[in-house]
Amino acid sequence: MAEGVRVRPLRAGEHVAARRLADRAGAVYALDGDLVLAAETCGELVGWASGTTRGLYPGAPVPPPHGYVQAVVVNPEQRRQGVGRRLMAAFLTAAARSGVGWVFAAPDEGEGVETRVAWLVECGFVAVEEPGEVWPVMGQHVLIPGPGALER
Repeated sequence: MAEGVRVRPLRAGEHVAARRLADRAGAVYALDGDLVLAAETCGELVGWASGTTRGLYPGAPVPPPHGYVQAVVVNPEQRRQGVGRRLMAAFLTAAARSGVGWVFAAPDEGEGVETRVAWLVECGFVAVEEPGEVWPVMGQHVLIPGPGALER
């Protein structure tokens, strides 16, 4: 699973490559937020994740700051190989290290939403009660990881 994939902060010069990757993957999200991570293999960008560790979510069971995963984008040719899970694990690790105790994600409600919700559940997220929402906001408690967790 995701063998040979390294997750690290996105470098300043990689924004064009990341945007191209998003276009190939059909993602409409921009690379913004205070936490943007890259997944690479053999020096090639194969995925990225973005979000914030400075959010405020009213339904969170812990006080702020809260994390928010805005997007996890993986090259279509590398999907189902664990790249997205590696990016999510690295995001949760970085969020915990920055003092966040709760991270949430709101799956895009377009085509394939069931798959996105199921993937978030596989990553440890649970549905958060949101009156009036057809698809749930997903949330997860995060704990401060042990040394080396980001590099795994």
